[in-house]
Amino acid sequence: MSIFAGARKCDLKILAEELGETVNNSHKLKDLKKIILASKEYDEESAKEWMNTIINERKEREENERRNEEIQMEERRRREEIAEQKREEEIAERRHQEEIAERRRQDEIQMAERKRKEEYEERKRKDEMEFELQKIRLGAEGRSLNSNSDANQNGNSTQIKPKLEIHHLMQKFNSDKNDISLYLIMFERLAEQAEILENT
Repeated sequence: MSIFAGARKCDLKILAEELGETVNNSHKLKDLKKIILASKEYDEESAKEWMNTIINERKEREENERRNEEIQMEERRRREEIAEQKREEEIAERRHQEEIAERRRQDEIQMAERKRKEEYEERKRKDEMEFELQKIRLGAEGRSLNSNSDANQNGNSTQIKPKLEIHHLMQKFNSDKNDISLYLIMFERLAEQAEILENT
């Protein structure tokens, strides 16, 4: 019959129930059609309108379900994109922090190396200045002994002190390479060796 065109089993089941018939899921499509046509409440025109309404409502439900499914899929896809973006950002942040830590570690290594180098240069300057001071001290003592020996040979009982000019004994101060405190210490020691009285 034309009223069943486009109808599905679920549609026929609803129409049969609307006509007051008792049906269940075990009924086949052809059984439902027979039940509808044999119903006392069956009227072709009314049944056709009912059938169209039932089919349209079913199609509308299916369309809504399809749209809802698409919305859910889109929402799921969006959540997955957000989660993936978050993971990428976390990876990038972790990599950034690792780079910062590595740069900091390299800076600390360079600073430690620079400090060791500066300490080595400082020790080297101190050793060189101490060596020069020792040479000057030994030279002054040698000249003092020679002067005393000459005085004794000439029968002069008065001890002759060597005449030393301090600027000839001192190295020229270089502010870029020398430590002023060490330079002053060396000056004081040379002054003592040359027996220069400190003016106060």
